[in-house]
Amino acid sequence: MYIMELQKPEVIAMPTYTLGCQRQISAANYIYYADGCPHPDRIMQEHDFVYMINGEWEILQNEVPFTAMNDDVFILHAGQHHSGNKNCTPGTRTIYFHISCSPQDSFIGNAPFHGSTLPPLIHCSSFPRVKLLFQELISVRLSPSPNKDRKINALFDLLLLELQDSCAQNSHTQDTLLTQAITLTAQNPQKFYKTADMALLLGVCPKTLNQRFREAYAKTFYQYQMEEKIHLVQQFLLDYPDSKLQTVALNFGFYDEFHLNKIFKKHTGTPPGLYRKTLTANTLRPH
Repeated sequence: MYIMELQKPEVIAMPTYTLGCQRQISAANYIYYADGCPHPDRIMQEHDFVYMINGEWEILQNEVPFTAMNDDVFILHAGQHHSGNKNCTPGTRTIYFHISCSPQDSFIGNAPFHGSTLPPLIHCSSFPRVKLLFQELISVRLSPSPNKDRKINALFDLLLLELQDSCAQNSHTQDTLLTQAITLTAQNPQKFYKTADMALLLGVCPKTLNQRFREAYAKTFYQYQMEEKIHLVQQFLLDYPDSKLQTVALNFGFYDEFHLNKIFKKHTGTPPGLYRKTLTANTLRPH
């Protein structure tokens, strides 16, 4: 069994977790604390991941306190001293799992190659996929699937990456507004959203929506959406060389074949019909 050396409290922790490793979950489930209780005083040889569904809880790692509330995640690193001086609030609900270490995991230092550096406490309210991944890990562990171990390792890697994204909320790629706008357009390729309509759906003004897109991509929401649609049309023309242009237009939110021709030629310099013939003849894929 892999055992990590207990670190001194004065050392600044920069825990890292290696991706792509074979791990095992020894325990995992949902817990409800009717009356509240302190965290157990212990040193585990596994990592302890805890998702706070609701409630408030102070947990100490090497005597350093961290207080988690709704939609926060505790990551209690293996080999460290974990304890609690205070009860969690009555009615606290959590999801937890204990997962084995990789020899490349580290409590201090730089992230290893193919690894994630994660603090002990992460706020995940803007990243609902974190909770979904916790729930999926519990579900898979309790299932009789013969591929259980492979699924767990894949889900755990996804969780590490999602938690890493949660720690980078200031990055434009993790802007919640942008993520919602991009997701809506991607899920509904047959629609063409006006900027005002998308802004209304997201509860902001069109100026704010365009500003966020300019900051992230140096283009407006309309420009971003249009360029993505042109890329989709290019790929569709290659994958379905016998499709009618009228059908292609309807698939991607254009009014008709003439509207598609006009916009496609404006962006690529070539009408879609000629583009498809050239592409098919040269057996090239669009970039």
